[in-house]
Amino acid sequence: MAQTTDRPPIKTDQLTDEQCRGAACTDCGAPLSARSAVELGSRPDTDGVRIFPRACPGCDAAAR
Repeated sequence: MAQTTDRPPIKTDQLTDEQCRGAACTDCGAPLSARSAVELGSRPDTDGVRIFPRACPGCDAAAR
């Protein structure tokens, strides 16, 4: 699983529950597996709850 920080900020208030827990891509909403996901780094959402966003490789490449 790769990790990246070269992306624009994530609008955490617009993410679904699946996107917040890393089960779906933050950009396209596609389901993610542990092998294909790109870790975007844990962070607090707008309510202060820690989330674990991830992206699919295609969306991660496009966002850079």
